[in-house]
Amino acid sequence: MKVSQIFFKITKQVHYGQAIYIVFDFQNWDLTKAIRMECLKNDQWTKVIDISCSFFEYKYVIGQYNNIFEQEIIWEQGQNRTSENLKILEMNQSKIQFEDVWEKRNLMFFLLDKKLNKKSKKNHEHDILLFGQAKALNSPGRFTKCQLNQNTQLYFIILQLELDEIINPKEVQIYMKVQLKKRYIEIISKSIKLNFRNQPVNICEDILIHSQCYFLK
Repeated sequence: MKVSQIFFKITKQVHYGQAIYIVFDFQNWDLTKAIRMECLKNDQWTKVIDISCSFFEYKYVIGQYNNIFEQEIIWEQGQNRTSENLKILEMNQSKIQFEDVWEKRNLMFFLLDKKLNKKSKKNHEHDILLFGQAKALNSPGRFTKCQLNQNTQLYFIILQLELDEIINPKEVQIYMKVQLKKRYIEIISKSIKLNFRNQPVNICEDILIHSQCYFLK
């Protein structure tokens, strides 16, 4: 079974003498097997862990640094975190990273751009913006581009949502400027209401099917 080296990072300030631990479902949420993270600075905790599961759930807990059972153990609230984003992140040859914030949940939006003409030297460039009602979108969010291989580019953005934001559907909209040979096309989607999910949102399948296209001169 393939082993993935995953870099976990969580932002949370704790009291002196405390530490943040990770607990996994494949360990039956056993706190005796909780993995203590390393503190980079006051509110940044990291840990690189080798995991062989293709899918897993996890949560963060706060306990005493030297002995997690010494005093009160604090579990973060909200549903379990999952590794669904791993299917997309594993396509990247660089280090796989889960960057979390205490008691917020990540929602990834992505687009895979596969080069149809393999003789072409490079993929076309796209500019993708996400608009929405989430607190993390006070201004439009721009997708990050990642070159997966010679023929495929990944565009993605990850929103960190408050717990009260994952209860109700969120209204989102995509603006996309696409290069088509020597011309550009503007694609503007309709506003779509999406329920929070523990898996990435493919904007082509879930949002851009409800869109209009405009040729730019």
